[in-house]
Amino acid sequence: MIFAGNWLVKSLSDISETLGIKQFTVAFLLMSLATSSPELFIGVNSALRGISELSLGNIIGQNIIHFTVAIFICVIISGGFYVKSKAIINTAFFSGFMALFPLILIMDGDLSRIDGLILIGLFCIYIFRMLKNSKTHDKKYDDLDIKNDRTILEKFRLFFKDFGIFILGSALLLIASYGIVTSSMFFAEALDIPLVLIGVLIVGLGTALPEVYFSAFSAKSGAVELMAGNLLGSTVVSTSLVLGIVSIISPINNIEFLSYFLSRVILFISVILFIFFMLSDKKITTREGWLLLMIYVIFVATEILI
Repeated sequence: MIFAGNWLVKSLSDISETLGIKQFTVAFLLMSLATSSPELFIGVNSALRGISELSLGNIIGQNIIHFTVAIFICVIISGGFYVKSKAIINTAFFSGFMALFPLILIMDGDLSRIDGLILIGLFCIYIFRMLKNSKTHDKKYDDLDIKNDRTILEKFRLFFKDFGIFILGSALLLIASYGIVTSSMFFAEALDIPLVLIGVLIVGLGTALPEVYFSAFSAKSGAVELMAGNLLGSTVVSTSLVLGIVSIISPINNIEFLSYFLSRVILFISVILFIFFMLSDKKITTREGWLLLMIYVIFVATEILI
């Protein structure tokens, strides 16, 4: 899953560069969709097998990692998680809202097909807003070092090479997601562990790695806007598009409140702290990053002990 996710991210990044896609919004959405592909594969696979709660736990766990571990890594690499542009600030608010919104939908114990349609509708609103404000992003993306001086033959060859890697990565993701869903079912039954906990603690960590990898790579390259944009965008994609598709295929019924209680609380605290730190000086400092990391460590230790 990790290798396939990284191959998918790199191939799509290279394809956008080869084709000369210079709009930040297009690349931003492209990378968010690419890094969310593991969640989509696992979500659809689990929904088709009637265990959509695994996907729900996966997305909750992944979002907790986004707002704690991933932010910490980006802060350590770049010296701070900067959120300067108005568009990224708006995206940060929408990302935080979308991370918490599914928790509101499941308060009645179900995630129905109607809830799924609502989530997909919010994803469409997100896409519309991003495209509408694309001019805001263009300057930021154009500042990146994009080498587009290759010949047509070189572009043609590189495109098919990257497209081949994309197909291979997608196939490996499909195989990996099938294996993860099958093994999760086995361990849940053998060890009498709720599927949601396996999704939150184990599967969520694995599926979060592609976006963490890309954001860390962007931070190291000095592309802070891409770092923030991909991490926030992948949160929106997973909680709206992926979870919406999953609940439409196989609605989640009779959700046990206690199974999600701690993860709900931790996710709520993480999102609120992220927004608070961001609003304080439009930057998350190293000290604040360490605090977010400690929240995740405490969360994992508590879940294991309980």
